[in-house]
Amino acid sequence: HVLAELPLYLLLGMLCGVVSVLFTRLVEWFTSVFDYVKERLGIPMTVTPALGGLGVGIIALKYPGVLYWGFTNVEEILQSGKKASAPGKWLLTQLIAAKVVATALCKGSGLVGGLYAPSLMIGAAVGSVFGDLAGRVINAAIPGHDAVAHPQAYALVWILSMFSFKKRASSCVT
Repeated sequence: HVLAELPLYLLLGMLCGVVSVLFTRLVEWFTSVFDYVKERLGIPMTVTPALGGLGVGIIALKYPGVLYWGFTNVEEILQSGKKASAPGKWLLTQLIAAKVVATALCKGSGLVGGLYAPSLMIGAAVGSVFGDLAGRVINAAIPGHDAVAHPQAYALVWILSMFSFKKRASSCVT
């Protein structure tokens, strides 16, 4: 059962890689936009983080889940389908895009903050949505039993990969 799902985890890894590349490009684009604004309009370097924060605030009006509330948003993703307060898959898909844009906007504007917690939230959401879609498609094709693990399993795989990455990165530094 688990070995049959390995190709799905490979696809999940590739999908997360695509999201990562898009995020990196978006950070570069926002950085160049804020550099252009500073040079052309003569805005002081201290103002651009405020502009980035304003942009994130506007995004948060529609998607409050992009804001950092500890790891509550990751916990809610892991509870998808189990609690009424957990976000649905369509909302989660929107939150992925909103969180990528909001985080890239923060980094590009010069706001201080890390990428660890946002990457956990984005990855958990991508894993959960991917697991849900894979489950729907494959379980519909193979009726009678659940051939694919719950979406939370895919979210946890991404989260655990982030922990191992963090451990490898810190061991290389020390």
